[in-house]
Amino acid sequence: MINAAELLEEFEALPAADKQAFVVEILRRTRDFPLDSEPLSDEEIGEAGKSLFALLDQEENPASSQ
Repeated sequence: MINAAELLEEFEALPAADKQAFVVEILRRTRDFPLDSEPLSDEEIGEAGKSLFALLDQEENPASSQ
C-alpha cells in the first residue's frame, strides 16, 4: 500500500493536465466529507480545478506568465 508521502511524490511527477484531473477527482470524491461548511458544488469543484491548473501551469512555465 502506498503512503501519503509516496502518493504526493507520484503526484508531483504528473504532467499539469493529469494533476488537474486528479485534483478535480479528489474534490468530487471528498465533497461529502464532514467539514465546517456545506458540501462543494459542481461549479465550485470546476472553479477550483481551473484555478489549480492555472497555478500549476504558471509553476511549470514561469516565463510565459510574465
